[in-house]
Amino acid sequence: MDSSEDAIRFIYTRIKDFKNPEHLEMWAEWAKIQIGYKKPAHALYNAILRRLQKIEKLRGFTLKEKAHLLFTFSVPLSLAIAEELNKENWTYDLDEKQRIKFFTTEEGVVYKAIHTKSEKWFKGVKLNDKQNTSDIDGCGIETARVQDDSHQMDLHDVFDTETIPEQNESENSQKISLHQWILQIEKFANKLQMSEEFQTKAKKAVVVLSETDEIVPYRDFNDIFRVCLRSITRDSQRIEHGPSLNLQKLLMQIGDHLEKSFEYESMRGAMEVIREECEKLGEEVRKISINTLQTKIDAMMSLLSKTWAECV
Repeated sequence: MDSSEDAIRFIYTRIKDFKNPEHLEMWAEWAKIQIGYKKPAHALYNAILRRLQKIEKLRGFTLKEKAHLLFTFSVPLSLAIAEELNKENWTYDLDEKQRIKFFTTEEGVVYKAIHTKSEKWFKGVKLNDKQNTSDIDGCGIETARVQDDSHQMDLHDVFDTETIPEQNESENSQKISLHQWILQIEKFANKLQMSEEFQTKAKKAVVVLSETDEIVPYRDFNDIFRVCLRSITRDSQRIEHGPSLNLQKLLMQIGDHLEKSFEYESMRGAMEVIREECEKLGEEVRKISINTLQTKIDAMMSLLSKTWAECV
């Protein structure tokens, strides 16, 4: 079994009861961490997508499970699977892009959805529902106060605090410049002496985005931030060998940076999840390695920025 099959099996055991279109990129990111996939998250996403596009060759899945995977991840129905569904007299319907918008199982379970990019779910939670997305537990990332056994650095030494976004009327219209954000990541990576490969990637992304910036709505930024930040606590350790960050101070400094550099209302979701994670930690001292943090920054930026994902 190759990594994409392994990831699909991992994902399917967790979505088998879901009845809405899920966010495949986020599932790929979470699967990458859980199964120990070494390449970037977008590489796993592409591998999974290729498998789903030729799902008739996927081993170990029933016809119902294959149809459910295609429905859940909004992948067009292949001719081979369509022939199997017709042969078994399944009731189903497709949209104009040949994606399954309706089908019923032999047990009488009905699946029905309209596939749109603007409405996706992750772990059964609607991503554009501000009340619910804070409950998602997921995949990981961010930056801040740096500390190991011999060195401590304030966040203000790492980030500029002049990244002021466009100010509009609502979270839907407010946007963040990824060029400005990645400039901060580049500076952070340099201060922490992250890998040469990672620093080169950040520099390339800065150069490309200086000419054609990517602008992301705050809602999208907050959704990914909420989903990802929690794994920092999951992957932290009481004792960490090598350069590491004090987790509590890391989270507090992330909050300080967001509050000073961006409007609080726009970042309320991100601030809330930081507060929740700090409360969970309490007085317990935990650390996260710089290598792990580097991996998580790469994962988050791959979700946020197409340019970042393509810089290798």
